[in-house]
Parts: sequence; C-alpha cells; structure tokens
Amino acid sequence: MRRLRYFVAALLALAPLAPVSAAPDDWGVTRDPFDKNVIARYKAILARNPHDASALAKLLEMYKRYRTIDLLKEEYGKLLDKDAGNTSALVVLGRLHKATGDEARALEMWSRAVAKTDSDAQTWLLIGETQKAGGKSKEARAAYDKALANASAKEMKKKALRALADLSLATGDNDGANAYFKTFLELDPSNAQLWIERGDAMLAAGKRDIALESYTAAEKLLGSDPARKVEVVSRRGQALEGMGKDDDAVVEYRRAIKLAPKGYYLEVELTGRVIDIYRRKQALPALLVEYEKAWPEGSRGHFEWDTLGKLYEETGAQDKAIAALKRAVGRASFELETQRRLIQLLENAGRDDEALKQYESVVAAAPGEARFQLELAERYWRRGQEKKGLDTLGRLQGRFPSDAGVLSAIADMYQRWGKEDLAIAQYERLAKLEPDDPGHLVTLGEQYWQKNDKQRAITTWKRIIASNKASGYAKLGEVMSEHNMGTDAIANYDKAIQLDGKNPEFYKGRASAHEGQKHYQQAIDDWKKVLELVGTKATDRLARR
Repeated sequence: MRRLRYFVAALLALAPLAPVSAAPDDWGVTRDPFDKNVIARYKAILARNPHDASALAKLLEMYKRYRTIDLLKEEYGKLLDKDAGNTSALVVLGRLHKATGDEARALEMWSRAVAKTDSDAQTWLLIGETQKAGGKSKEARAAYDKALANASAKEMKKKALRALADLSLATGDNDGANAYFKTFLELDPSNAQLWIERGDAMLAAGKRDIALESYTAAEKLLGSDPARKVEVVSRRGQALEGMGKDDDAVVEYRRAIKLAPKGYYLEVELTGRVIDIYRRKQALPALLVEYEKAWPEGSRGHFEWDTLGKLYEETGAQDKAIAALKRAVGRASFELETQRRLIQLLENAGRDDEALKQYESVVAAAPGEARFQLELAERYWRRGQEKKGLDTLGRLQGRFPSDAGVLSAIADMYQRWGKEDLAIAQYERLAKLEPDDPGHLVTLGEQYWQKNDKQRAITTWKRIIASNKASGYAKLGEVMSEHNMGTDAIANYDKAIQLDGKNPEFYKGRASAHEGQKHYQQAIDDWKKVLELVGTKATDRLARR
C-alpha cells in the first residue's frame, strides 16, 4: 500500500501544472505609448498659446513615432469644421503645414487667423518669414510691418525690425533700412554687433557718414573684445577713405594695425591699403622712409622685409629690392610668392646664376611644390645642363607618381626637348593612371604617329573603345578622321550612334567624315538629323554650334 501511495505521488509530481489565468491588468500586457492624456495636455497648451514651440514639437514627435502627421492635421481640421473661427487651430494647422513643407497651405491658415485676430503679432511674423523665404519681399514687408505695429514684447519687435531692415536693403531702400536699424538700436543701444551690422549695411550702400557714426558707437562698446575692435577700426578707415579723407583713413588703418596682434591677417591687408593711398598721392618714397624708421632692421621679420622689397622695387631701387627680398626669404623660406618675386627680379637684373641658386634653394625648402622643380629643370636645360635637367624631372616624377598634372607637364617637357622615348613612357603612365581619360591615349598615339610607327599609333588609339561606350567610339572616329582614315572614322561613328542615337555631336562628326570621303548625300542626311535633334529656332543656335 505504501508503494502504491509512493507511485501515485511520483506520477502527480511529474504531471504538468494547469495554467494560471492571467489577470486583466497583468504586467505582461503591452501599454500603448501613445498616451491620450499626454496628447490632450499638449493640445490644451496649444489651444491657449498656438505659438508654443515645445508643445508642438512634442506633439509632432509622438505622432511621427506612433501615428502620422496627416492624422494630426486631420484632427485639427475637424476642430475647424466645428468652429471655422478657431484661431488657435488655424495657427497650429498652419504650423503643421509649414513643418511638412506646404507653405501655401500654411499661409492660407495663418491669413485666416489674422483675418479674425489682426493683432496677433506672432502670426504676422510667421507670415513674414514665409513670404520672405519665398522671395515675396513686398508681402513679407507688409506682414512684418503688421507684426511690428502689434508687438508688445521687445524681442518680437527686434525680430520684426531686423527683418524689415534686411528687406529694405534687399530692395535698395537704404533710408528705410537705416530707419529700422535706428528704431532697433533705440530698443537695444548696447548691441555692438547691431551697430556693426548697421555700419556695414550703410557702408555698402555708400552712406559712409552713417557707417562712421555706427562704427564709432560700436568701438565704444567693444572695450573688452580687441579682435572685434580691430575690425571696427579698420572699417572706420575704409569709410573715411571712401569719403576722400585719406589722411584720416591712414590714421585709422595704423591705429588698427597697432591694435592687431603680431602676424594678424589684417596687418597685411591694412598695410596694403596705406600703400595704395600713398601711391595715389605719389608719395611712396616718403612712405618708404617712414617704414625704414618705424621698422628697425634688427626687428624686421618676413612681412617687413617683404613690404620694403615691394616698395624698393616700385620706386626703382632694384638692388635694394633684391637685398630686402633675400632677407625676407631668409626669415621665411616657405613664403613662395616672395621667392618667386625675388627670382624674377634676379632674372630681370641679368643675375641668372643667383636666380638659379635661388631656384635650388626653393626646391630644397619646398620639395612638395612641383612648379618650382619644373622651372628649375627648364633653366638647367636652357643653360645646357641636360643631365641636371633630366635628373630634376626624374626626382619630380618619383615624388609625384600619381599626379596626372605633374606627369603631363613632365611629358610635355620631354617632348619639347626631343626626348620622344621618355615622353612616350610618361604618356603610357598617364594612360594607366587615368584609363577613363581618352586624351592620354590620343596624345600617346600621336607620339607614335609622329615617329612614323603608324600601326602602334592605331593600336593605341583603339584602346579608347575598350569600355565599349558611345563616347569612346565617337572619339576614335574623330581621331581617325583627323588622320585621313575616313572609312574607319565612319565605322566608329556608326557604332557610337548605335549605342546613343540622340547625341547630335556624333552625327556632326560622321557628317564631317562623310564630307571628307565625298559622300555628300550621307553628309546631308546627318546634318538634317543634327537639326532635328537640336532644333531650328534662334534660341537653338548655341546648341547647333
């Protein structure tokens, strides 16, 4: 009996348990993240303030993620079906249309809203922004004027005023722009950036007296911002120069230079303006004396020596110019424009040996500048130093093995020097480097043709059609035609047209080839096809060329 009870107990232990019924609010049930209470809360916020950016952004986020924006639009549309004068719904629906790129519908909604509530400055701002973005300046200006008239908040007024100033400038109403700037500045007189922007706008409009006044006000507000202060002082100089007050302009330019940190880009620019003024006054010698005194020789860097070199050159003191430029490149050998001017002066003075040494110096200092190495090789060649010239090009090729521009220049030099084999080797490299550029194969084939190796030339040119493209066949047809192989030219144009029968250039090429073969009827047929493809109106003349 005990064994039977034990056996029954064991069977019961192995039997599967009956499933437990889940409660209706069991934790395993997935809850819809689209919480209608949250949605209602955001909609209530927008009903009170349809311009609340945060509330609309949250609504958009939830509808994008869990429903659709179209559904949200539909819901606001139903609100308007019930109450067409619901201005909050009109504004929100307009913002939804704007957010989805439908500016026309947005403007329609907002226009209906302001028709009900003309004093809604924020909606007028939205209308102005949208009209301005759409290039409708007149409508935008009217909307911004309405916004300005109805705005009570300072920030809203400033936004409208700035937009109105920009629109006025865009339409050439400089006086109107200035009036808007002045009103803005009355609201925010400590805004240095706005004073600068007003000055820049008036300077561009030619109203230099107003610009000068604006820059003066801005400078007073920029005591703790030396970088911006330099810019403002330099603009004061520009305004004064435009007013014909050159001496006052020079004073401002020099004041800006003193304010600028050493090596600041404005130092170069403003020194150039000072030189321009002295040049107009034909007083460069006097300026040169000033700079010689202002810049003690021991303290001069590249900029000072370079500037003096330019002035010496312009005043006819060639030897002094060369000496100054040598000192300049001694301070900064990487200043390649100075190096170039020095070499040019040396060559102009007949000091070719020094010029050559200077080239060698530049190449050593800037090995990554291919143009100087090409020019050095050319000068070696002119002086009969063939080995040095060839060695220079060899080193250059090794440094720029994948630069098609450099390799092409080297090939051209080899060709001019009569080194056909070396030139051909370069063109082979170019053809491998840029296989999609048929120009390299055309040039390479031309090299073989000039050497009277016509079969190799033709074989090279036929590599152009390896890609089996219409443009390749047309190019080969053009090359064949240029070398009096009319039959082959026509055959290749035929293949190009089979692949692309809508390209008028192919028919033009084949027509010319037919003319060369005296196939006049075929040529006429091709020219008719060209006219059919490009048109016969006067406006099509450019395409027919």
